[in-house]
Amino acid sequence: MVKINWRDVLTKFLPLLPTLLMYWASYRLSQEKNAQEKKRDEFDRLNEENTRLSEDLARYRRMVEAKELEISKLQKEIAEMRSCITGAPDLGALFDEKGKKDDDS
Repeated sequence: MVKINWRDVLTKFLPLLPTLLMYWASYRLSQEKNAQEKKRDEFDRLNEENTRLSEDLARYRRMVEAKELEISKLQKEIAEMRSCITGAPDLGALFDEKGKKDDDS
């Protein structure tokens, strides 16, 4: 049976422990840095998309306001035309049978 001399093991591997801890800490820091960069990139992308969508919404709202103004103007014109048309003779009055008989005689 093999006997392990723990004193020899500790004297050989104990000096490696700080180096291993430094490698592990460096690895953890790089992982956290990558995660933060990924979050920052995602935030920047979402911020740009939000800005673009806000500009699109503002443009759409301006377009809707312009169309509503145009509709309002057209409705006013229609109301004015209807008020003028109410005094005009009906189309049926132009083709009155009595007027035709007088023209034929």
